[in-house]
Amino acid sequence: MNELPPTSPGWQSTPATRDLLSALRRRTTEHLQGVLARVFARADDWLFDLAKKDGVPDGSPYLHAMRSLRTSRAPVERGFREHLDQGFEALERQARPAPARAAGAQELSLVEESELEEHLAANLTAEAVMRIHGGQLDELASRLSRLFGVAHLDAATNPVSALGLASLIRGAHKDVDVPADVRMVLFKYYERELIHDLRDLLTDLNARLAAAGYHPSAAQKPAARPAQASQPPAMQPPPMSPDGYAGAASDYGYAHAAQQAAAAAAPEDRAIYDALFQLLHAWRPGHQPGGTRTQAPGAPGQRPMAAPEMMSVLSLLQGSVPSSVSEAIRRPEASLAVLLKNELLQSASRIGLPPEKVSISQDDEDAVDLVGMLFDVMFDERDFEEGSRTLISRLVVPFVKAAVMDRRLFLYKTHPARRLLNSLAEACEGNRGEGPQERELLQKAESTVDRLIAEFNEDIAIFETLEQELRAFLDQHRRRVELAERRAAEAQRGQERLEQARDLAAKELEQRTRGLKPTPAMEEFLGRSWTHHLSMIALREGPESASWQSALGLADRLLELVPREGVATKPITASMQALREPIETVLASSGITGDAASDLMRAMADSLELMALGLTPPPVAVPTLENVVPMPERRASSVAAELKPRLEVVGGTDSLSVSDDDVELMRALKVGTWIHIAGEDGKHHPVKLSWVSPISARLMFVNRRGVRVLVASVEELAAMKQEGNLLVREQENVFDQVLHRVMGKLKTDLG
Repeated sequence: MNELPPTSPGWQSTPATRDLLSALRRRTTEHLQGVLARVFARADDWLFDLAKKDGVPDGSPYLHAMRSLRTSRAPVERGFREHLDQGFEALERQARPAPARAAGAQELSLVEESELEEHLAANLTAEAVMRIHGGQLDELASRLSRLFGVAHLDAATNPVSALGLASLIRGAHKDVDVPADVRMVLFKYYERELIHDLRDLLTDLNARLAAAGYHPSAAQKPAARPAQASQPPAMQPPPMSPDGYAGAASDYGYAHAAQQAAAAAAPEDRAIYDALFQLLHAWRPGHQPGGTRTQAPGAPGQRPMAAPEMMSVLSLLQGSVPSSVSEAIRRPEASLAVLLKNELLQSASRIGLPPEKVSISQDDEDAVDLVGMLFDVMFDERDFEEGSRTLISRLVVPFVKAAVMDRRLFLYKTHPARRLLNSLAEACEGNRGEGPQERELLQKAESTVDRLIAEFNEDIAIFETLEQELRAFLDQHRRRVELAERRAAEAQRGQERLEQARDLAAKELEQRTRGLKPTPAMEEFLGRSWTHHLSMIALREGPESASWQSALGLADRLLELVPREGVATKPITASMQALREPIETVLASSGITGDAASDLMRAMADSLELMALGLTPPPVAVPTLENVVPMPERRASSVAAELKPRLEVVGGTDSLSVSDDDVELMRALKVGTWIHIAGEDGKHHPVKLSWVSPISARLMFVNRRGVRVLVASVEELAAMKQEGNLLVREQENVFDQVLHRVMGKLKTDLG
C-alpha cells in the first residue's frame, strides 16, 4: 500500500462504512471457515488412507500426523479468525498487518532455510488463485481502495487478495505439529478449495461494495483477463508484460504473480533460471533451422498463435505420442524441439488456423525448445528400456503444455511437474521388469502417465496429486529394496569373513611348509581338509581359541614326520597311529569318512615310509565326494578374483597407475551415493553404494532392485574411472541433472 498516515482522510469512519466493513469481514470469515473444514476433512481422509497402506497402523507416521492435525484444528480455526481480524483492522488503520508482512514475498531474505519450502508453497497457492480469480480479485482490490480513499492497495495489505489469503493460511498453520510434506499437501488442498470455491465469495463482496456505491475508477479498472474455455480464443497477439513474459504467461494471468515468484526464488535457482534463458536466446539466432517459423519481426501475413490457440493445439496432441516425438526417438541425431515445433504449426489447421498464417511466439518457443532439449538429453543419457522410453515420451506434450502455462517449471526445484518427472524417472530408470515388484512399479508408472494424459487440462495441481501417489508407492518399494540391500550386505559380509578365514589358514600352512616337501598325500590333507577345518574354527571360535591351537598342533606334529634329507626323524607308523583320531576329526569336517578317510591316512603313512627310503611317493587319489569343500589355492582369494573388475592393461605395462585424487574421491563416497558404471551395452548404468566392508574396506554397489552388481576396492574404482568405465555425477535429481546438461550443450554450441 502507498505510504499514508494511520488516520488517512480518505477513510471516512462512519457508522455506514464501519457496518459495511464489518459485514465484509463476517462474510469472509464464514466462507473461509467452510474452506478450512473441507481441507481438514480431505487431509484426514488422505492421511488415513496412507496409514492403512503403510502396513503398520499403530506406528505409522501418517497416523501420528492425522492425530496431530485433528488436535490442531481448534488452534488453526482461532488462527484463521485472528489473522483475518488483524488484516481488516490493519485496513481500517491504514497500516500493514504484521502477519501478512512477515509471510510476504518481499521478506524472503528473512525466511529461515527450513521454512523455504513452505514459503514457496504459499507463493504457488497465491499464484494459482490469482490465475483463476485474478479479474474478480483485481476488481475487489480496486473497490476497497475506493472505500479507504487510497490510490492502490498492496497485495500484502489486503486480507482478501491472493497473497493475503496465502499468508493467512500459512500464519494459521504456523504451529501445527505435522511433517513438512504433510504441510505442503495442506497448501495444495487449500489451493484447490480456493480455486473452486472462491468465486461466490468474491462475487458477494464485490456486490456489497457496488451496492454501497464503491466502483472502480477508470485508472483503477482491472486489466482484462483471459477468456474462459467456453469463450472464443483471442485473435490478437498478447502484449508483452513488464518482466518480458508474453504469450501464455500473460494470457493465463501469470505475469504479476510470476514477477513475485521470481523474486521469492532461492538466489542460486534464480541465477540458473536467468542464465538458462540468456543462453537460449543467445543460441537461437545462430541455430534456428529455417524450417521452423517462430515469432519474427517482418514476417508478412503471419502472427504468433495466442495462448488459448497454442493450448488447444497442445491438447489435441496430448492424447497420443506425436509423430515428431516418435521420430526423435528413432533418430537420436534429430532435434526433438525442431520436429515438435513444425508439428505444432502443421496441427494449427485442426483448430481452423491456416498453418502458413501463424507462427510460434518467442515465449512459447522457449518452452518448446527447453522441454525438447530436456527430453533429448534424457533419451540419450538415461538408462531407459524400450518400453520405458516409450512411456517417458508420452510426457513430452504435457510438459510443453505445463511450461507454456508456467515458466516456473524451470525455476523452482519444488515445482510439481519437476517432482513428478523425477519420480517417474526413479521408477523407470534401470528397471527391466525382471521381478514382480519391478513390473508392479512399471505398471504404477504407466497408470500415472495415463492419468496425466487423461486429466491434465490447465490445472497444474494434477502433477502434485499424481506425484504424491507415485511417491507413496515408491516409498513402499524402497523399503523392500532396502531389505534386499541388507541381505546382500550380509551375504557379502559372510563371504568376506570366509575369505579372511581361508587366507589366514593358508598363511598358517605356508609358514609351516616353507622349506619342506610334504608328500602328495600329506599336501592333499593339509591343503584341503585341514585348511577347511582351520577356516571353520576361525569363523566359529576365532584364532585365539583352544580348537585353533589344537589344529595348528596337529599340522606341526604331521610335518615333523616328513623325512629330512631322506631320514625319518620319528617312527612313522606309531606316530600316525597316535594322530589317527584328530586326523579323522579333520577329515570328517570335510565330509571324508569311513573307507575314504582310512585310505587317505594309509596313503599318508605309506608315502612317508617311501620318502624315508629315498623313493618318490606316487600321486594320491583324491576323494570325489560331493560334500568335500574345495580349498582355494594358497594366498589366493577366490571371492576377490570373482568380483574384481575386468581391467585391461594396455601400453605394454603390467600395472595400471591411478590418480591419487581419484582414489581419494572414491574413498570419500558415502553410503547412499549413486554412481554410474559402464555396462556391456556401452551405456553407464546407475548403481548405489550400499555397504562398505569393515574387513576389507571394499565398497559394495547395488542396482535399483537392491541386487549386488559390484564389489571393488577404492583403487579398482579409481582405475575404472580413469578408463571411463565409472562416472561420479553430482547428487542431483534427474530434472536438475538434465537441465545442467542442456545448459552445458548451449554453452558448447556458443563456443
